[in-house]
This record gives sequence, C-alpha cells and structure tokens, in this order.
Amino acid sequence: MQFAKPKIFNRLYLQVSAIFLLVLFFFTAIVLYVSVESARKYSIEVNQQLNRELAENTISMLHPFIKDGTISEDGVKDIMHSMMVINPIVEVYLLNPEGKILQYVAPDKVVKLEEVNLAPVKSFLDDPAHSIIYGDDPRNPGEHKIFSAARVMENDQLTGYIYIVLASQKYVSASQALLGSYILGLSIRSIITILIISALIGLLAIWVITNKLNPIIKGINEFRDGHLDTRIDIKSDGELDRIGLVFNEMADTIEHNIQELKGVDNLRRELISNVSHDLRTPVASIQGYAETLLLKKDTIQPKEQEKYLEVIYNSCGRLKKMVEDLFELSKLQAQQVKPHTEPFSIAELVHDIASKYRIISQKEGISINTVIAKDVPLVEADISMIDRVLQNLIDNAVKFCHKGDTINIEIDTKNPQKVEVRVADSGQGIKQEDLENVFQRYYKAHDDHQSTGLGLAIVKKMVELHNSTIQVFSQFGKGTTFVFELPTAKRT
Repeated sequence: MQFAKPKIFNRLYLQVSAIFLLVLFFFTAIVLYVSVESARKYSIEVNQQLNRELAENTISMLHPFIKDGTISEDGVKDIMHSMMVINPIVEVYLLNPEGKILQYVAPDKVVKLEEVNLAPVKSFLDDPAHSIIYGDDPRNPGEHKIFSAARVMENDQLTGYIYIVLASQKYVSASQALLGSYILGLSIRSIITILIISALIGLLAIWVITNKLNPIIKGINEFRDGHLDTRIDIKSDGELDRIGLVFNEMADTIEHNIQELKGVDNLRRELISNVSHDLRTPVASIQGYAETLLLKKDTIQPKEQEKYLEVIYNSCGRLKKMVEDLFELSKLQAQQVKPHTEPFSIAELVHDIASKYRIISQKEGISINTVIAKDVPLVEADISMIDRVLQNLIDNAVKFCHKGDTINIEIDTKNPQKVEVRVADSGQGIKQEDLENVFQRYYKAHDDHQSTGLGLAIVKKMVELHNSTIQVFSQFGKGTTFVFELPTAKRT
C-alpha cells in the first residue's frame, strides 16, 4: 500500500527533538562546570607548586634577626613588608612552635585568628608528593587556602614557622571576578558552538529516524482501523525496516487467523444446520412411531408393534451415535484428548477387528480379508484410538460396498521404522471432485443419509495425534483405499 508523504515536522519529530535539546543543554552545562572547576584547580595547583619554596627562601632572610631564640620584630617586619611589595598577593605570618601568630603582614592589617592549625602545615612539610594542601586563612575563619610553609630553626631547635598564604583576599576577589568573566565568555562561546554543531547533526539524525517511522506508524494506524490488507513497503534491511517486516508478518498471521475464524464460523453454522437436520429425522421417527403406539395401541397387531419398536430402537441408536461422534470430535479439536501410546501388535488388532466385522459383512454379501506381512513389529500408538480409526474406515467401506464386493485390510513393513496400514474396498468409489472433502468436518456424500459426516474427520484427527497423516486414493466405480502409517516400537 502506498502512503501519503509525511509532514517534515511531525509530532513525533518535535517530541524527540525537544528531549534531545534538553539533554544537550544538560550535558553542555555539566561539561562547562567540569571544565571551569578543572581550570580552577589547575590554577591553584600551579600557584602552590611555583611558590612551594617561597617560605623556605624567606627563612634565609630572617636568620640574621633571630638570636638566642628571640626574633627582632622590626627587622622581620621590614623583610615581610618588602616581600609584600615584591609579591602583593601573598600574606606572611610568623608562627611560634604551637601555631600562635606572632607577627604578620597582611592587607588592611585585618587578621581574625590568633593561631593557625599546624596539622596542614606539618603535612605540607612532610609531603614528598607535593600534593595540593589547604591551610587556615587567618583573615577569614572557616575558609582554607593554599600556602607555603617552612620551619624556623636555631641551633637545631624549632623556634617557629613561616606561614605564607599564597592567595590574599584581594587576589581571590580579583580572581573570582576574572573567573566569572571567563566563565561567562566561555559559556556563551561553548554553548553556541556545541549547540549549533550538535543540534544540526542530532536533529538531522532524528529527522531521518522519524521519517522512516512515519510509514510504520501510519500502517499500524490503518491496520487498527480495520484495513487488514495494509502492509508496509520495505526498502532496505535496516533495523527500522525490520520493524516493518515484523509488522507485515504479524498482519499476515492475523489476517490468516481471521480467515480461519470465519471458516470455523461457517463450519459452525453448517454444523448447526446439518445436526439440526440429522437430529430432526430420528427424533421425528421416534416421536411419530411412539405417538402411533400410544394412540392406537389397542388396534395395532403385535407384529406391527414390534416393527414400530424396532424403528424407534434404531432411531435412538442413530441419535446416540451422532451425539457421541459430535462430542468426540469436539474433544479432539479442543486438544482435550491426548494419545496414551504403548507398544502393541497391530497384526493382532487387525485380526480381531476383521473377525468382528465379518459377522456383519457376511449378511450383506461383502467379504473382509486381511493381508499381513511376515514378522510385523510392534507399533507405538494409542491402541484405543487406532481401534477406532480402523472401525471407522471399515464402517465407511461397508456403507459404500454392495453384495459381492471385498474389503482388504493390509499391513506392510517396507519401511523398518514405520508400519503401513491400508483399508481398501472394491465398492462404488468416490468422485474426484469429492476426494479433497472426504476428511472435512460435517462433510458427507450427497446420497449418504445415514452418515453423520464426522467419522472420517475423527479418523484424520486421531492419525494426526500420532504425528502421521492419512491419504485417500479412489476411482469412482472401482473402489477406495485409505493409507496411514504408525511408528514402530523402540526395542528395549
């Protein structure tokens, strides 16, 4: 089926595109955050590594002002002020061995802490890997900054520490302002670049995908609306085309099942029609003769009464047989009956059935013969089902034979794994146009008013339950042959 050309911007495309753009914005923000945070940490690490020896170098300048454990405050302040002039971003603190701030040089002389935690200082001095280490910021309690530190020694004894904060408050404020400006510029440039490239590629890819999905969705909608002949054109073997292929297979299966259901419904109607007609005849006979016996029982002779009763009895038997066949076929079709297979002698079963039917057939002048090969192996089957199959086939043969005709039941073992069973008669045969219908449910020949039309349908279903098939060969006026196979029993 041909489909109208889909719209360029359909609902599915817009929905998927909106989700794609949201995800794109989200990941862009994450990338920006990671990039800026990495740049900040990199700047901090570089600053600490470059100025790691700053405090150690300062010690050599302070030694002349340290005598007998006493530090000359004026000399130290002059040196510290000189350092601030040379490097205004640092803050220099002189600590005693316990971390108390003795002297400091800091912008605006604003220092809020009286002592510095020495744990980060000792970690810094004992760290061979030169990791990033943060220490107290005396001007901002609770905050931590990178630093450089060195021990102040005199006569191999610790007299204090030089503690230099490498990023003063002014430096941090200026750095944050520059970083904000950098982030803003980087954000705008990155977002525009990433969004333009990614959006163009992504939206194009989404358009291609949704454009392929449009015929599939349209086909599904049309199939849902009752157009069962709807199929999707397959142009390649891609993943989306495989969806269309699966849909086509599903549609074929559904359409086939619907046709089967229609056929079953037609058969059901035919069954009701046939059964109602077939039941009406014996019921009418039973009712008519029973009514005659009741109304005229005083005037009917005993022999005539016996004749009426015989008709009633035969009609009841026919009615019973019809109902039994209906129930049996219904159970077989509903798969409520499973074969209980066991090894048994098919030759003995054929002999028994033939002996039983000879009594009946001799009255009609029909001969029943058995032709059984030597050393017939046991078969693996349900003996009661095979017994029913053979009886139905012989019943069918007797009905279409006349006086002087013969019925042969043959067993052949040409195939070592199968036993072939044939039921052949020399009766009137079946017309070629009727051959394909003989196993149909409720089918019966036009001139057969005694049959329920279910016997051969039951035979076919029972043979199929043994994973086999039954075939029929016939020439009108010359006879009919039914053939089926049974598996041989496994030797133990």
